[in-house]
Amino acid sequence: MNEILRLEKLRKTYARAFDDLEILKGADLTIHEGETVAIIGKSGSGKSTLLNLAALLDSKSGGRIFYDGIDTDTLSASEVEERRRTFMGFVFQNSMLLEDFSAIENVEFPLLIQGRSRKEAEKIAEKLLSSIGLENRRDHLPSELSGGERQRIAIARALSSGARLIFADEPTGSLDEQSRRETEELILSIPQDGRRAVLLVTHDLELARKADRLLELKGGCLEELDP
Repeated sequence: MNEILRLEKLRKTYARAFDDLEILKGADLTIHEGETVAIIGKSGSGKSTLLNLAALLDSKSGGRIFYDGIDTDTLSASEVEERRRTFMGFVFQNSMLLEDFSAIENVEFPLLIQGRSRKEAEKIAEKLLSSIGLENRRDHLPSELSGGERQRIAIARALSSGARLIFADEPTGSLDEQSRRETEELILSIPQDGRRAVLLVTHDLELARKADRLLELKGGCLEELDP
């Protein structure tokens, strides 16, 4: 399996008035194609900070981040933005759908940003909606969808651009039992094509144990656990 993401001695420190707060103290992580990797940890341990750094959404205090073996420190700002737009997909706890856009328009949106034609974007979005069983909800606004439907639309949106690494931050945290199971199954199926991977942050130990690998963020470092 090819390596997608590698974090080496990743550090993050926040400056405060009287002292500095060190959140990450040298976190190491490697993710390969076809893997689901789950990270657990207490509230305030730095899980979201780690996710933001890995997704190049925040600046690190030290260490290195590699995508496909390329050191991201060597990339220009435009190259970082391009990598984020085409290489990564994001699924958040509260779906973060565009409320004035229909389900299919939400899924099309990343493709249009990439410069795809409206016709091509619609074709890809229709196929994704069909694959998650929501083709009959294509014209519904987010306010007309259930929590589980919204989250499945968010996953389809994350996949629409062809992203190879999906960042999932507490994706089942606000769902009922039935919706949680459906969302879990969908997320865990993503790497099955052998070219994608999922980095999952969750408080749900049951879900975390279904991942291929389980790590705990503790004391600013990552420790691999038995799933």
